[in-house]
Order: sequence, then C-alpha cells, then structure tokens
Amino acid sequence: MLITDKLLLSYQRCTLRAFLDTCGDWKQLDPPSDFLLKLMRDSATYQQQVLASETYQQPSYPKGDWQAGAIATLSLMQQGVERIYRGVLIWEEFGKTNGATDSLPVIESQYFPESGKISEIPVRISPSARDLANITLVSRPHLLIKQPGRSKFGDWSYATADIWLSKRPKLDYQIIAAFHAQVLTFVQETMPENAWLILRKKGLWAVNLEQRTPQMFEILDECIEMLENRYKPEVFISRQKCNLCGWYSTCHAEAESIKHLSLLPGVTANRYSRLKELELTNLEALANVSSELLASYPEFADGVARDVVQQARSTLLNQPLLREEDEGRRKKEEGRTKDEARGKLEPEISAIIEVHDVMNLADLGNQIAGISATIDVQDVTNSTDFGNHEAAINEGEECIGEASVFQQSIISSELVNNSLSIANFEAVKIRENQPAVPTKPAPILRKKPIPYSQSVFLPIAPIELYFDIEAEPDLNLDYLHGVLVVDRSNKTEKFYAFLAESAAEEGATWQEFLELMWAYPIAPIFHFCDYEVKTFKRLAKLYETPVYLWKPVLKRFVDIHKYVTQKAVMPVESYALKPIARWLGFEWRDANANGAQCVCWYDEWLKTGDRSILEAIVRYNEDDCRATYVVKDWLADFLLDRK
Repeated sequence: MLITDKLLLSYQRCTLRAFLDTCGDWKQLDPPSDFLLKLMRDSATYQQQVLASETYQQPSYPKGDWQAGAIATLSLMQQGVERIYRGVLIWEEFGKTNGATDSLPVIESQYFPESGKISEIPVRISPSARDLANITLVSRPHLLIKQPGRSKFGDWSYATADIWLSKRPKLDYQIIAAFHAQVLTFVQETMPENAWLILRKKGLWAVNLEQRTPQMFEILDECIEMLENRYKPEVFISRQKCNLCGWYSTCHAEAESIKHLSLLPGVTANRYSRLKELELTNLEALANVSSELLASYPEFADGVARDVVQQARSTLLNQPLLREEDEGRRKKEEGRTKDEARGKLEPEISAIIEVHDVMNLADLGNQIAGISATIDVQDVTNSTDFGNHEAAINEGEECIGEASVFQQSIISSELVNNSLSIANFEAVKIRENQPAVPTKPAPILRKKPIPYSQSVFLPIAPIELYFDIEAEPDLNLDYLHGVLVVDRSNKTEKFYAFLAESAAEEGATWQEFLELMWAYPIAPIFHFCDYEVKTFKRLAKLYETPVYLWKPVLKRFVDIHKYVTQKAVMPVESYALKPIARWLGFEWRDANANGAQCVCWYDEWLKTGDRSILEAIVRYNEDDCRATYVVKDWLADFLLDRK
C-alpha cells in the first residue's frame, strides 16, 4: 500500500476524497475549473519566486517512478547538496515492527532538540495493517535543506521546508511537515532539528514537531485502516471544502439521490454528528422533530435548532416558509433600531445639505423630507450561527453568511414625489458597456409593482438601484461597479457598468460610480451580501473621499441577503444569490459563469487584451444585479402575502 504526502493531505480535508483518489473511478472526475488551474499556476509562480534567490539541485527520474526518484535524491543527499528541490523520500515496510512493541525503534531513539527529552511517540498501526510489510510512505517535500548535525551521511543532515501560497500555517500543512520529518528520519537515520513552512505573508515558519508528530501518526493510522479495509466514508457536502474538488459532481449526485442532510443550509459536520446520535438522519425525521429537543444540545443552541428544523420542512415541502423569530428579541431590536435612526437623522440631514450645496441641486427641502424613509436599514446586527460562509476562494456571490436582525423601512408618500422630481437630474458622466452579444437580459419576474403604500417590509421606491461589484483579490482591485437603475414609474431599466480596464483606472471608476449614486440621492441601493458595503468603505478611504459624499450614500444600502436569511426559509442548498435566484426561475446568460470565473477572466484580459472577455464579465455582472432585483421583489411579495 502506497501512502503519499498528497494522499494524507487529501485525507485531512476529506476522508471520502482520499478514498476516491485511491479506489474511485477516475473517469468520473470533473475537469479542473479555470479557477483551480489559476490557483495551481499562482502556487507554482510563488514557489519559483521563493526559489529565485536559492541555489538548488533537483533529482532527475522518470515521472511517477518513486523508487528511481528516491535513489536520485539519496545520491544528492550523500553528496551534501545544500538545497534539494522536490526530492523523493521513501519509507518502505512502514508497518513492520520488531514484534515487541507497536512503536518504531528508529523514532524512539531520537531526541527532540527543543525539549532535550527522548521521544515516546507511539505509531499505532491499525490491527488490519500491523502485520503488513507492504506499507510504503512516500514524501516529496518542496525543499530539503542541509544543516549541521550527524546523520548516516556524515557531519550534516537535512530538514524539510514546504512552500505554500497560504497566508497562514494551516494545521493540515503542519501535519504534512511532520510526515516529511518522520520519513526523512528513516532515510537519514536522525531526526531533523526543524521542519519549516514558507508562507506568503509570514515567510519562514517553524513547525512544532513535538506537538504535531503524534497527531500525524494518529491521522496516518486512520487513513491506512480505511484504505486497507476498503471502508468508504459517508458522503458529506461541505461547500467551502468541496467546490474545487474533482469528485464534487460524483459526491453531490450521491447526496442528492439519498437527500443527505448535509445539503441543508446550517447542517454542519458537528451538527450532523449529533443528528446521527439522535437517529435523525433523513429529511422527514428532521422536519418532524421538535426543535425544543434539539435546542437542548450545544450544537443547536441560540435558535439554530428552530432554523434547521424549518429548513428541513421547507425542503421536504419544496416551498418557502416564513422564518420563525424570537418575539422578545425582535421587539428589542426594533426599539433599538428606531432609537438609532432618530439619533442619526440630524447628522444625516446636515450631510445631505452639504452635498446639495456642492452639487447645486434645487428643491432641497422636499428632498430632505424623504431622508427619514431610507435611514439606516442595516446598521444593527445580531448574527446567529445559522449558515456557512463560503468564500472559498473569494467568490463574490458565494456568501452563505449569518442572518442578521430584520429592520423595517417604510417609504412615505413624500419620498415618492421627491424621487420623481429628482430622477430628472442626471448631470453625470457615465461610461456604459453594452452586452457582448445582442441577447436580452434575463427576464424580471414582477409584472406589477407593489403599491408603495403597502411596502412595510422592504423599501419600495419609484427609482431603485441594484448594485454588484467584481474584484480581483490578488491585485486588491475592485474593477467593476455594476448598477441597474429601475424606474418603476416610467417602467424602464438601465444598466451602467463602471469598468476599470486596468488598476490605474480604479479611482476614476469609483468617482463615476459615486456620481451616479448622487444622481438619485434618495433611491435605495440594493445589493447581496456585505462585500459591497465593505468595499464602498475601503474605496472611500483609499481615495480620500469627503465624508459628506459617501456616508449618506452608505446609509441607503440594503443587503437583500440579510433580509432573506432573517425572514424566509427556502428549499435551497445555500443562501447564495445563485441558488435562490435559480429557484425563483432566473437564469444567467452564461450558465457556468461565477465570481471565481470572473477573476480568471479579468486575469486573462490583462494578459491578452481580448475585449470579448470584458464584455462577458459585464454581462455576468448585469445578470447578478438583475438576479438581486428578482430576489428582492419576490421577497417583498412573499412578506406582503404573509402580513
């Protein structure tokens, strides 16, 4: 049996993935996504940047021939080469012992340099694997670094270092470093003094081998036992970990076929373990259980039990439900929101006056009258532990955030009149991008707008703005601000794309975007998740925007994701924009496009200058804005029907 460092890394992240990597049908693997390929290229680039200042040698051997690689590496170690890149270390007959104990003598005879004590690390080989002589460990550290110290080679030995693109020393990386160290111990017959991680922000980081080695052997033992017994782990869909895995389609299809509870938002691995203890492992059983029973367990405290049970009922019935709320908490938060709104109204009006002085807008009195209707719809938060954050990998729209306290906002009749008068003011310079192909945008569901007088749950205004950002995280660049302007009175929709074709244009697009926001100074600005709010604040600070030009705009932001997760339970696998909008019948014109894909597209645009790539990004961004529009109007209808 062959156990490689790569397999052990997979096992730590997902036991089923390690099983499928070893025993699965490779024909069922998904092709790597563009984003995964980009991550691999970025990782390779970072390795080369680190190695650029190093002098090293690399063993030469036929690809996949670990024995030949180990022989070539051993030759370089015997020569005392200072740095060896991608060497191969092999520990053959790993499961063999002398019969007296289950610990390996080569490890017990070594010292940990930090403590000066003899190591007593048991290698707990599983009963099924203990008598095997064919377990082979293969380690491929990124670097073997020569250092002083006795070994079988002479008065020198080696330590390992792995180069990771990560900013932090993740536990699974530390476990792999301990794995490298133990295989190296077998090869050079002395334990290395150190094992290192080379990280993007922290640089050289020392792994505590005394702490991590026992953990490594425990994980290794479990992995060997699983593979030897051909025990296939239960499927569990964890979107944050699964999205980039090549077995995702296979596992997801299996989970769907049995309606696995991991497909429910809010069912984490720890909560699922508890549900199995309670024999609540199918959708119907969970939907019918008393939430009070679950609430007695710590995994389901603070309202999580109620949310999970409701989620199961919604999925079982395939229909949305009004989320149950704690009445005392709701009243308390509503009172706090009103007090804060009154406290902020006066400075809000002052800021508007300053801006209107600068912009020379008329009818100031009428415009101020509408401010109270849109003040502060999202400042107060009281998050629960319901739902998962997926940002795996910086996908802008994949936000499975925690719910926050619902706040009411009533749009008054004065606001209606004021918006109609102000809508005529559009003295701004706007760069507008057209779709790449003459296709119609995805249709909007609403045929008739909700009467303004009935809007008691969400802001409904004659003019509404729907906002979405596309970003390139590696460049810390927010290159596209897309805004859909919906004029309900005139029944028109217009999309604006403020696009930075290079990093140098980010400031200009920020200014143009801000000008559009002030062309409609009291229109609510709808977005999905909090990235837009955080980015708005960041750009205002970065470009030293006067407070009176950005803070009043920020107060008009309305996070639809927060409203959805606070007020509705939907039969979806995730409360990201795509699953919700698609359940409502909305489709993106580029079916496979997503935020991660846009990161790859923009990177490709910078390299190739192909304008069709930019047009695809703009088209995707427009559909995100329209999807937010669809979700917002559906939610307004849904809540209105249940008044």
